[in-house]
Amino acid sequence: MAQIKLGELLVRANVLQESQLKTALAEQQRWGGKLGEILVRMGLLSEDLLVKALSKQLTLPIANLDALQELPPQVRRKIPPGTVRDLGVLPIQLADDGRTLVVVMADPLNVQLQDDLRALTRCRIQVQIASRSALQRAFTRFYGGSSAFDHQDGDFKVMDAQGRTVVKASPEIKAVQAAAAARARTPQPVPQTPTLPPTAAPVSRPAPSRSPAEILHLVEETQRKEVAALKAMVELMIEKRVFTREEYLAKVKR
Repeated sequence: MAQIKLGELLVRANVLQESQLKTALAEQQRWGGKLGEILVRMGLLSEDLLVKALSKQLTLPIANLDALQELPPQVRRKIPPGTVRDLGVLPIQLADDGRTLVVVMADPLNVQLQDDLRALTRCRIQVQIASRSALQRAFTRFYGGSSAFDHQDGDFKVMDAQGRTVVKASPEIKAVQAAAAARARTPQPVPQTPTLPPTAAPVSRPAPSRSPAEILHLVEETQRKEVAALKAMVELMIEKRVFTREEYLAKVKR
């Protein structure tokens, strides 16, 4: 299957505007993470709308995981629980006399993941789609504990080689992210300067505490400082051999 970009697909489906996509991509460039999760976190899309748009554009069925009663033992054996946890997928059915494995994903555009599953299971992979929330609930019912599905709040995290979180977004970063989301949803009005008649006396008006341009500058300056601090911390942890640069980049790109 050819690689498809999620943003282009959602614009084509008329559920996302070009300007909103650019804002979300800028957020992704600053903080990393998956575009779909960023769009949901910023309030530009709901999880249900994202799933429905992907289902329609890719002609993939939506899995009703809340109605799923059990996972057959032969299905569980196809993918180890630790791999299910790490990859964020859920195997639910074997078909074609065991030659096809039906797998539920929140990111059906991840071609590399499907290739990895095909090599791991030696099965043809048939994809169904579900929201991350639905996958999280299903994983908790069938496997227990936490999983990749749990991390859907969009927090910036850096993990070591064992998967432990060593850096997490500060309240300041979350405030900046919230401000970016508000800017994406709310169009900024253009200030109108009233024209006074020539004979009217000048009207004394209190100067505003901060203009929109000044507020935007402060937000961007805060973002730059936070990114610089996080980059410095990552470099320090790489130097201290908490994790390697390759391990960090692999986590960010997932």
